[in-house]
Amino acid sequence: MGARFIYKPDTTFKVVGYISGWSFDKIDELEIEKLTYLNLAFANPDKDGILVFDGGFDVKPVIKKGHDAGLKVFISLAGGGRPDTVIWKTQLLPENRTKFIGKILKYVEENNLDGVDVDIEGNLLPYTGVNYNPFVVELREALHSKGKGITAALGATRFHPNVHQEALEAYDFINVMVYDKTGVWRPNIIGPHSPWSFAEESIKYWTVDLKIPPKKITLGVPFYGFDFTPPARYIDYSEVIKDDVSLAYVDSVGMRYYNGIPIIVKKVELAKKTLGGVMIWEIPCDTKGDLSLLRAMDQTIKAGDCAVTAFFRDEDGDGFGNMAKPFQACTAPDGYVANMDDKDDANPKKK
Repeated sequence: MGARFIYKPDTTFKVVGYISGWSFDKIDELEIEKLTYLNLAFANPDKDGILVFDGGFDVKPVIKKGHDAGLKVFISLAGGGRPDTVIWKTQLLPENRTKFIGKILKYVEENNLDGVDVDIEGNLLPYTGVNYNPFVVELREALHSKGKGITAALGATRFHPNVHQEALEAYDFINVMVYDKTGVWRPNIIGPHSPWSFAEESIKYWTVDLKIPPKKITLGVPFYGFDFTPPARYIDYSEVIKDDVSLAYVDSVGMRYYNGIPIIVKKVELAKKTLGGVMIWEIPCDTKGDLSLLRAMDQTIKAGDCAVTAFFRDEDGDGFGNMAKPFQACTAPDGYVANMDDKDDANPKKK
């Protein structure tokens, strides 16, 4: 007989970061140790139901780096904008489902993964018919029998009616995508795609309307934005602040909309008080160093139960801080002050 596993639910506060294969080469530049989960995006079945990672990237080195950093590493299935609806529809049919799940489990075990994130989104859900829910339930049983986890990425305030309550309750936790309220596909609806109000609306939808336990929800935040200057395009947070660090402290400039440090901190504080964690799409969009959104998130989480405040490094001791070197904390760390008004932090005579 094979070894029997007991699945142990994760009750800790989660920090889930997605990374796509096209960004694997950036993994060494990222502070992934500040995550608790690393989700690799995306894998999809071929015509025979065998999982193939998008772009043909080798997942094994990234999985090892995640494990070396103490993270749980999940494979994320499907993803937005899938063109292969016929293949997914075929694999979820009752006559193919169990065999397909076996192939997923084989992929997970061969690659030493900790679980599966089901990211079947709105463009694909209409084609799943009645087969989405039994697939999720059976996949959960198969994964849990091996001590592996199962999560999902689903919409902020709505999703396709093919997703039923039994599937929602089968997931260990759900990564709620609280972004893309608008975007490049809506160039005439110009504005924030992940505002604070969207987070509040999403939490009510999931915990009150759908009655999902709050601790089973992670609040999704974006490390990217949209530049609606024609032609509209995605834009990384790192690009937004590259030439002007002051933009790290606002959420828009001109026709660019994104999440800066203050709103990210505020969302993390909200999640700490009410939910089971936070989720990021996607971590390579971040900047390096002190203005990193992930670093601000980590500082906010570690600050504990307090009203987190931004403090700024005062290297020249003149009482004025450097806006390029923030730190989120309950009280000012040594060498930090509450203002960010220093124009030259190497010269105490220049403010």
